[in-house]
Amino acid sequence: MKMKKYTVENLQKGWMQIREDLGESAIILSIKEINGVFEILAASPQKKQEKKDDKLLELFRKKFSKNEDIKNLEKLIDFLIRLKDSNLSDKILSEVQDEILRNYLPVVEQINRIDILKKIETNPLTKKYINVLGNISSGKSTTIAKLAAILKFNRNKKIAVASFDFYKIGGSESLKKFAEIIQIPFFMIKDEKDLIMYKDSFDEFEHILFDTPGNIKDLSETEKLLTFISSSSEAENILTVPLTKKETLIDRDISYFSKFKIHHLILTKIDELENKIPLYFVLSNYDYKISYITNGLNVPKDIVEASHILNGIFEVMNR
Repeated sequence: MKMKKYTVENLQKGWMQIREDLGESAIILSIKEINGVFEILAASPQKKQEKKDDKLLELFRKKFSKNEDIKNLEKLIDFLIRLKDSNLSDKILSEVQDEILRNYLPVVEQINRIDILKKIETNPLTKKYINVLGNISSGKSTTIAKLAAILKFNRNKKIAVASFDFYKIGGSESLKKFAEIIQIPFFMIKDEKDLIMYKDSFDEFEHILFDTPGNIKDLSETEKLLTFISSSSEAENILTVPLTKKETLIDRDISYFSKFKIHHLILTKIDELENKIPLYFVLSNYDYKISYITNGLNVPKDIVEASHILNGIFEVMNR
């Protein structure tokens, strides 16, 4: 029980103050009048709970006391107004709120803490076996063609391309055609026997780029083979992450492919984004470094070092 003494000149005003302090359940224990002033001893069986709405309103007024504070979040406020004016059920509104908090609150809380220099892979494409992984439609094969061009034309390396992606119709055809155009060998690998058979041929190249199926989780034998290859000390494992995917799907893909000891990421399809929220999501939620970002379908163009894009974005953000 909480007790409190009040000294007032008017009993009615005193009672209003008691209810304000101690709540509706407050009771008066005693009243004394001394020279026209009332001394009231009141009590409440429990401490008055502050209304959550009042606390939020007070916090909002404190944080958004300037016009520019409101202006910077006009779109978000407009979104909240639309939600309030909608006829959605409480259940749906709660699900929308949970989705926003789950996906975007970590971004808001962590984005200012990111040291962008520590997020950039500065020395990619150095190992002999470069394994490029990613789910279906991640831009994997197109990215391999771009990496092959970087290694051959920019770095003057002797390279070859090998593909495990014979499960999807036409899965490796475009990559095989590109290999013919830039005059590099192309190997199709269906099982461990093919890998062993080509081992001596691989020895003459500085780099072998491996194209992998997107649905590895449904191909147990291929998964075992890739686990073996990716575990090699000569392996460099790259995961292609399309920024056009929903955040929950990005998280699912990264969680699955992490078993292959991913060394760094290549972010694809940034040119298809309306905003860079998916990019911020990846940067703030995962420890992997980023080596390249692709910004189109043109091969061998439309791929840039991550530093060119990330430094530019974060220089603007930190001004």
